[in-house]
Amino acid sequence: MSTLPTGLQRSPTVQEVDAWLLAAHERRAQLHLHAASPLESDERQEAFTAMSALLLEAFEEVRVISEATREESQGVRGEAAALRAHNARLREQGAALWHRMAQFLPPAPEEIRQAERRMLEMFREKPTQEPL
Repeated sequence: MSTLPTGLQRSPTVQEVDAWLLAAHERRAQLHLHAASPLESDERQEAFTAMSALLLEAFEEVRVISEATREESQGVRGEAAALRAHNARLREQGAALWHRMAQFLPPAPEEIRQAERRMLEMFREKPTQEPL
């Protein structure tokens, strides 16, 4: 896996990271064989130099991946904040609408019973008039 170009808007996939890790591990194993040779040689020196370069490459990969992940995380946090604000506005609108619509709701059953009771009491107390 090569370093990600600057400005890339996505983090590397798990498969890309795994492939890079596997390649780095295989390269490290090859270099270790050369570095572990018993004799001092140019090949051994080249192995140590390559190991150093491999380590620097690994640091750069981690830095790039970390940067991409950080940028993506900041974007997600921004989107989450916008969604929370939108949610708050929708809740406020819903509460205002509910308040306005409350006048159209039918009365509660207990209120209906009390009103009926009062009407019945009014008719019981009022003397009946005889038709003319």
